[in-house]
Amino acid sequence: MKKIFYILYIISCCWIITACDKLPKNGDLDGMWQVLTIEHNGKTDNIKDLQYYLSFQLDLFQLTTIRNNKIYYGYFDHKNDSIIFRQFSDMAEEHPTAPDNYPITSENISIINKWGFYALKDSFQIELLTKDDMILRSKYSRITYRKF
Repeated sequence: MKKIFYILYIISCCWIITACDKLPKNGDLDGMWQVLTIEHNGKTDNIKDLQYYLSFQLDLFQLTTIRNNKIYYGYFDHKNDSIIFRQFSDMAEEHPTAPDNYPITSENISIINKWGFYALKDSFQIELLTKDDMILRSKYSRITYRKF
């Protein structure tokens, strides 16, 4: 009887530990990606040294840069070989717990152009997605990334 109880105890502990963890929802897409190049209007900019990053976890994405410690975030939908980014917001340091902080509008969309985003609801085709590399293409830009 003790042996059965011990086995059930071990199984329930393992279940509890794994149930509390947020397992990767989006496969190779999840994690932090460094922007390497952005193609826009026939011009390719190599921005690897500027250190712009795009991160994915569950249904959230985050845009960050080391240079000025700004954080922008929003929600995305990932289905098959496409990603739709929506609701870009500016995470304001003075109000970090505000529900949506400050949504980015068409008047200030230029602040997210540095990451290759030129529309408030931007749909991208996934041209390449491996554990190390990613290429996204929208009607406005083509962005290459490496996993960071």
